[in-house]
Amino acid sequence: MAWIGKILGGGIGMMLGGPLGALLGATLGHSMFDQQAGSPGQISGIEQRNAIFFTAIFAMLGKMAKADGVVCKDEIRVVEQFMEHNLKLDDRTRQFAIGIFNEAKETDVPFSAYASQFADVFRNETQLRTMFYELLFTLAMADGVMHPAEDAILKQAPSLLNVPESLYQSLRQRLVKDLAPLYAILGVTESASDTDIKKAYRKLATEYHPDKIIAQGLPDDFRLFAEDKFKQINEAYQTVMENRQDQGA
Repeated sequence: MAWIGKILGGGIGMMLGGPLGALLGATLGHSMFDQQAGSPGQISGIEQRNAIFFTAIFAMLGKMAKADGVVCKDEIRVVEQFMEHNLKLDDRTRQFAIGIFNEAKETDVPFSAYASQFADVFRNETQLRTMFYELLFTLAMADGVMHPAEDAILKQAPSLLNVPESLYQSLRQRLVKDLAPLYAILGVTESASDTDIKKAYRKLATEYHPDKIIAQGLPDDFRLFAEDKFKQINEAYQTVMENRQDQGA
């Protein structure tokens, strides 16, 4: 990324304009890089597009990561893997990307402003916009939980990025684990404490335990139904508790 040197030379933020230009300028102002004084010199149209792509990507990732109020280690891991494996950034460029990410997550500028400018510049690159939307979904699910604020951004993003609205549902079905039916099997809500879930599980497991059904002399059809119910209860409890442990890790 030879163009990064011109960015770090200062002044390019004003050339880009819009919220991304302002963000880039603010990041440069807060960075620890040795910046050359004065104008960065001539910058080509391709270099401007590269700068917009680079700034927009890490700005939107920063907004998504902070949407639920806290940037967790799993989200940081996703961003770091993207920098290392997809973009193959060197150390200097990686630090600058982190600077944009951190600046964006703290600014009051909304996700929509960055997304709209990005989509306008790359209006003809459908595959690029689609791949980035998929990355946003991956980041939102990094901790295994879809927070309502993250979900709101993902619902809004297709129209902003000009990707098919159907992409939201297809990615959600593939990536989001809906535990509501499992909580319903246990007779509790998702807001229940671990203690309450364990109590509910033990009560149901006792009621539907095969040995108890046999001891009561109930019909075979009901016994088979109870055995299936007992299996559902155990699987629901195991999945719910494993998910809660992953969230707390």
